[in-house]
Amino acid sequence: MSLLNERFAEVGPLAAMETQLARAGVAARGRLHADDESALRYGLSLARCWQVRAPDGLDVPVAALLRPLRERVLQILWPLLDPQRPRLAEPYELLPAARVVLAETRAALADLAASLGHRLPFEWLDSEVRERHLVLVCGGGGGTSYVHLAAFALLESAGIQPDLIAGSSMGAILGLFRARERRFDLARIPEILQDLTYRKIFRIVPQRSVYGLPGPLRLHLRAAIGHWFRHPDGSPLRLSDLPIPLLVTVTGIRRGKLPRPLEEYEQLLGAATEDPSAWGLRSMHRNVQRLSAAIVELARAPRLAQRLVLGVSPDTQGIDAIDAAGFSASVPGVIHYDVLRDDPRMTALLDALFERHNLLRLCDGGVVDNVPVRTAWQHVQRAGLPGSGSRNIVVFALDGFAPRLLTPLWLPLQGVAAPAVARNRPYAHLYKAFRKTLSPLLLLPSQRSLDAIVHAAKTELLADLPVLQRLLAPIGEIPAV
Repeated sequence: MSLLNERFAEVGPLAAMETQLARAGVAARGRLHADDESALRYGLSLARCWQVRAPDGLDVPVAALLRPLRERVLQILWPLLDPQRPRLAEPYELLPAARVVLAETRAALADLAASLGHRLPFEWLDSEVRERHLVLVCGGGGGTSYVHLAAFALLESAGIQPDLIAGSSMGAILGLFRARERRFDLARIPEILQDLTYRKIFRIVPQRSVYGLPGPLRLHLRAAIGHWFRHPDGSPLRLSDLPIPLLVTVTGIRRGKLPRPLEEYEQLLGAATEDPSAWGLRSMHRNVQRLSAAIVELARAPRLAQRLVLGVSPDTQGIDAIDAAGFSASVPGVIHYDVLRDDPRMTALLDALFERHNLLRLCDGGVVDNVPVRTAWQHVQRAGLPGSGSRNIVVFALDGFAPRLLTPLWLPLQGVAAPAVARNRPYAHLYKAFRKTLSPLLLLPSQRSLDAIVHAAKTELLADLPVLQRLLAPIGEIPAV
C-alpha cells in the first residue's frame, strides 16, 4: 500500500463523517447549536491534518501527534455519522458527542503546541483547520458533460468558486472554460457555441499521427475555440496561466503494448461522418460495440495504458491549456487530436513527456480515469493547493456518464468507466451522478437543448447545494472554556 493510500485509509472515514454531519446540520433546520457544530467540525478537520504549511513555506508533519485524536474521534462519532446509518443523527444525539470531541480537540492542540509550537504557530494551524477550499472534478462523456455548466452556474450564484478543477475528456474541455476566469458567466456559453459547427471542429482530411492515437475525425480544437485561450499579445494560455488551477487527465499508451496496428484505429468505425449526431441507430449500435471493445483492450491490458495528469508538475504546467484538453478528449478510434504545427516549445515538452514515460501515443483521459477524484485528492495531499498550500479541501465530483438503464446503448462504454469511478468515489465528499443528460453524441447542442439540460441539472443539484455550502462554510473558533 502506498503512503497516500495509507493516509486515505486513516482520514477517509473522517471526510465521510464530515459530509454526514453537514447533512445532519441541514436536516436539523437550526436545532443544532452553532457551538456544538463548530466543535464537531473543528475536531474532524484537525484530526484529518497530515501536514501543515508553516510560515517558512515548509510542511510540518502532524499526523503522528494527531493519531490519538483520529482514533478517539472515530470511536466517538462513527456510530452517529456512519454513512450507512439508516437515519441522520439528531441534534440531541450529537450534543454529548460534541462536548467529548471538544475536550479531545483541546488536548490535541495543547500537545501540538508543546511539540511543534516553535515551528508551527497556532494561528497557522488554526487557519488550516478552519478554512475550507473547493476542488471540483468534472467527468467525461461527450455531450453528457454539459450538465457541468449547471454546476458552474449554480455555484457561482451561491458565491462559491473552486480553488482547483480536475477533468477528463469533455470534462477537461468544459473545466478549461471554467478555469479561464475566476468568475463564471453562463451567458457567455451561447456566444461560444453559436459560431461552432461540426465541420469547423472536426475534419476527415488525411492527417498524420505524431502524438495522438489515430481516429477518423480530426479534432481541430485550436482553430475552433483557440481565440478564447490566448493572452492579449496572441500567445496561447498555458496550464500555469489559468486563474483557477486545472488538472487534465490523459491516457498514455506505452511503446510496444498497443494491441492492434495504429492504422486500424482510423478504420475502427467504418465509414465516418463529419456530424456524429447524424449516425443512424443501427450504425450507432455497431460503432459503440466496436468502440467499447477497443477501449476495453486499452483499459484492461496489463501495463498498456498509463494515467498521466497534466498540470501537476512544472514540466506539464507549461503545456498549452487547449492542447492538454484536446488530448484528453481524443476518443480512441473516433477522435484524433495532435500537435502538427511548427511549435518547438510544445514539441520539446511532448517529446520529453514521451521519453520520460516510454509512450507511443496519447488518447482520451476517460479510458483510465473518467472522473478523476482520487487524482485531485492525491495531488492536493502531495503539494497543497497552489498559493495557500492548504490541504483542507472539499471535493465535489460531477458525473454525467454514470450507467443508466434508460440509455442502454451506452451501457457498454459506461461499464468500462464504472470500475475506476467506483474506486474514486470514496475520495469525494459529494459525488453527483446526473439522472438526465444530453446524448454523448450531442457535442454541439442547440441553444434550446442546452437551456433545457442546464435547467434540469440545476434542479438535480439543488438538494446537494445546502450540504456543499455547509461543508465549505468556514469553521467557527473553538468555543471558550
